[in-house]
Amino acid sequence: MNEDTRIDRVRQDMFAVLHGQETPLLTRWSYRADDPFAVMMSISRPSGRWIDWLLSRDLLIEGLCTPAGVGDVRLTPFSDEEFDVLEVRIGDDEGFASLEFDRDLIERFLEATFEIVPAGAESSIIDVEAEIEKITNSCAG
Repeated sequence: MNEDTRIDRVRQDMFAVLHGQETPLLTRWSYRADDPFAVMMSISRPSGRWIDWLLSRDLLIEGLCTPAGVGDVRLTPFSDEEFDVLEVRIGDDEGFASLEFDRDLIERFLEATFEIVPAGAESSIIDVEAEIEKITNSCAG
């Protein structure tokens, strides 16, 4: 594959069950090679606007197998008689939401991200000097 046709992002829409609600929520999961450590989970609101949550790809990987996370994002895998589920709990001291996802769909999304940037190769993608320059320039007043 030449440089012009290389895929550098992946996006997957999937439904989540919001704890206590009957109607599923549409979510959009995104990953970009230029931000290889992060995954964006966006939640559709009835108004048509999206709420974005940025989380670590490593956290998502860990959360598929064992409870993971602290603070605003916590992941817990579990199984019931019918489904393998990943619970994503987001929020803060003022409130939280508990979303349940089909674990297989999350795994497929992660596999697609590994096609773009293999697990463990994230550091080789980032140009540290350029990132420092961006931060420095954004702070210059």
